[in-house]
Amino acid sequence: MSYKPREAVVSTQSTGISPVTRLDFATNCSMVVWTMLIEKLLVFCLFLIVSVAGACVPLSTQQLASKLGTGFIPQHMSLDQSFDGNHPLQYNQHGMCSSKLVFDQLPDSYFPRFIRHVKCDSEEDKCLTGKSCQTVEAYINILEKKATIFCDDDGYEQWTTLSLKIGAGCECAVDTP
Repeated sequence: MSYKPREAVVSTQSTGISPVTRLDFATNCSMVVWTMLIEKLLVFCLFLIVSVAGACVPLSTQQLASKLGTGFIPQHMSLDQSFDGNHPLQYNQHGMCSSKLVFDQLPDSYFPRFIRHVKCDSEEDKCLTGKSCQTVEAYINILEKKATIFCDDDGYEQWTTLSLKIGAGCECAVDTP
């Protein structure tokens, strides 16, 4: 005896949906799937094009310093941690509230990487009745490299300016709760 497949029987009684409607629904679902696959393929191709074309051109130290403009303050910033003697940082080493120099090294994704600032030798020391030694805060601009695979319009890495809080000195100030 040979096997003979049964013919598919389409019934509208169980679902209440006509065979044509079911076919339209299946076609629409497959179109959505194809559209999603095509979108993913386009994104992947764009990623490959950017990867094959090479990475963005890094900015030179001079270009980065130029981006900061007058925001590059030699008293507080250094390219190589040398902080030459031509730009001393004035701070009170003696007196009611003495201060100290602090050197910070930022990660590679920041420019400049070396920051020098001042803070109180010991915060909260009482200096006068109802007053204590407190670090005076200041803000400087630095650059942060954007974490992106896309280059700027000229093909260079993208950097953005941000504000960094540093200590600018130490003073005897009224205690704040």
